[in-house]
Amino acid sequence: MSNITMYLRVSREDDNKNIESNSISSQRTLITNYIKKDKHLKNFSISEIVDDGYSGTNFDRPGIKKLFEDMKNNKINCVIVKDLSRFGRNYIEVVNYLENIFPFMGVRFISINDNFDTNNSKYNLNSLDINFKNIINEYYSKDLSKKISSAKIELAKTGKWLAKEPFGYKKCTQNKYKLEINKKEAEIVKLIFKLFLETKSCSKVVRELHKNNIPTRNNYRNPDNDNSDNIRMWTPRQIKKILKNKVYIGTVEYLKTIKPIICNKKTINNTPEDIISVEDVHEPIISKEEFYSVQKIFKTRNIDSKNIKKSIFAYKLYYGHCKYTMRKTDLRYICKNKDYDYIENCKYSIIEIEILKSIVLGSIKKLILNLSNKNVGNENKSNIETLNYTLKKISLEKNNNYMLYIDNLITKEEYLIKREYLKNKEQNLKIELSELKCQSYMYINRFEEFKDSKILTQDMVDIFIKRIYVYNKNKIEIEWNKNIFEK
Repeated sequence: MSNITMYLRVSREDDNKNIESNSISSQRTLITNYIKKDKHLKNFSISEIVDDGYSGTNFDRPGIKKLFEDMKNNKINCVIVKDLSRFGRNYIEVVNYLENIFPFMGVRFISINDNFDTNNSKYNLNSLDINFKNIINEYYSKDLSKKISSAKIELAKTGKWLAKEPFGYKKCTQNKYKLEINKKEAEIVKLIFKLFLETKSCSKVVRELHKNNIPTRNNYRNPDNDNSDNIRMWTPRQIKKILKNKVYIGTVEYLKTIKPIICNKKTINNTPEDIISVEDVHEPIISKEEFYSVQKIFKTRNIDSKNIKKSIFAYKLYYGHCKYTMRKTDLRYICKNKDYDYIENCKYSIIEIEILKSIVLGSIKKLILNLSNKNVGNENKSNIETLNYTLKKISLEKNNNYMLYIDNLITKEEYLIKREYLKNKEQNLKIELSELKCQSYMYINRFEEFKDSKILTQDMVDIFIKRIYVYNKNKIEIEWNKNIFEK
C-alpha cells in the first residue's frame, strides 16, 4: 500500500501574528479533507510530519530531515502540503526539490492551494504562477526579517533592552525594555570582578566560586533542576562573558554579532563602528574604572599569549564524562574539573600526552587506509566531471533562454525569471565544484603525505579532527571533520 505524508509547518512569525489559517490544526484539516475527496488517495496509509516554530527560509529543520530520511527508506510515496510556502520560502531551494529531488526519489508532491501535482503531466515548474509564488514567499521572509530588525534597531538606539535579562539584572516591572538590579545576583557579579582583579585568571575565579558553593544563574533561576544528575557549574567561558559585558556599567549594546545571510545560521562578530551602544541607560553594578581595569588585563594577556606555543590538541580535547575541555601539564592532559570533589568521574581524568598522540596517529592512519580502499578520490573525479557537464548544459540553456526572448517566444518577465534561476543554479554548482576540487586535492595529496607518517603533526590534527573525547587511556572517541570526508 502506498503511504502519504502530510508535511505541516508553522513559524514563530505566524504565531506572533496569530494567523489561524496557517496553524498546524488548520493545515491538517485542509489536507485530510483533500485526501478524503480524492478517490485515488483516500485509501492510502496516512502519516504526518510537523515542524512547529521553524522558519521556512532554510531546510535545516527536524521535520524536513525526517521527511527525507523516510523517503530514502522508501516509507513515503507521496508528500502533501497546504501550499508551497509551508514547504519552504527559498525559491531556489524549493524549485530544486520539486524539479530534481522528488522526481529522482519517485515521490509524488502535491501543493493544494497552488493546484500543483507532480503526477499531473501538465504541471510546469517554469510557469509564471509557480515561480512568482516562490519568489514572493522568499521576498516575504527577507522583508519580514528586515522589518523586524529595523524596528529593533530603532528601539536599541534609544537604549531599550531587547534580549533576555543578563545575570545580575531583571526586567523592570513597569518597563520591559529597562533593566533593574537583581540584588542577590549582582553581589555575585561584583565578586567575579573582584576575584579576577586579584587572580587575573578566569579559571581561578571558577575554582573560588565552586570552592565557596556560589550558585550560577541556572541554580538561581531553576533551583529544582539542581541535582546530582544535572550538575550546573561555572566555566571560564561564562566568567569571561560576564567580565567583558558592558551591561554591568550601565551600557546597552546591540548588534554585537550579525547573520550576513538570512538562511545562514552562522553568526559573526560585527565591526565596532556598527555596534549600537548607548551609555548610562540603567543602574550599573560595576564602576567604569573597575570594568576597564579588567579589560586592560585581557588585552595584556592576549598580547602575551601570542608568544605561547599552543598544545597540538588545543580547542579539540574534551573529557568524555563532563564534556569540559582538558588542560595540558608537562606530561599529561587532565580535566579542568578534576579538583572538584563533587564530580566523581573527573578525579580519574588523566592521560599521558605521548599515549594520546600515539592513539590519534594510529586512528588517522587507519582512517586514511579505509578511505583509500573506498577510492574516494576516484569518486570525487566522477562527481567533478558530472558537475562540469551540468554547467555546460546550463550555459546552453542560458543561450537558449535568451534566443527565445529575442524571437518573442517568451515574455520579458519569463525571460528574467528563468535567467535568475539559471544564474543562481550555476553559482551554486560552481561553489560545489570548487569544494570538490579542494577535497580531491586533499584526498590525492594529503593522504599520500600522511599515510606513512611516524609523527603526529598539527597539520594532521587540524585537517582530520573536530573533537576528541577522552574517558581514560583505554577509551577515546574521535569526532572527524565531516565536511572533509562525508559525501
